[in-house]
Amino acid sequence: MKRAVATVTCALALMLTTDARADAVVNVHVRGGADGQVKLSGDGGTFTCTTSQGSCTIRSVPGGRYVVVFKPKSGNSTAPKNVMIPPDGNADLHIAAK
Repeated sequence: MKRAVATVTCALALMLTTDARADAVVNVHVRGGADGQVKLSGDGGTFTCTTSQGSCTIRSVPGGRYVVVFKPKSGNSTAPKNVMIPPDGNADLHIAAK
């Protein structure tokens, strides 16, 4: 009987537990200080930021695999690159603009 009560208690505790996750802050740096738009797309969603003097920050990015593309104000977009964002903390993303 005690085992059954313990099992039910554990099951209820797991059901009531909320998923507390701390998303990452992504600091983007474009080599050469080029300005434009950065697009980060993946299972966690799509996020964008516009660089100023080659830098911008994207907050609240869930960890996971993403594809990043940089579109400068003039010229062609960079080739898509696969990146991994950690589940929390800070991530520095360095982009080599054309």
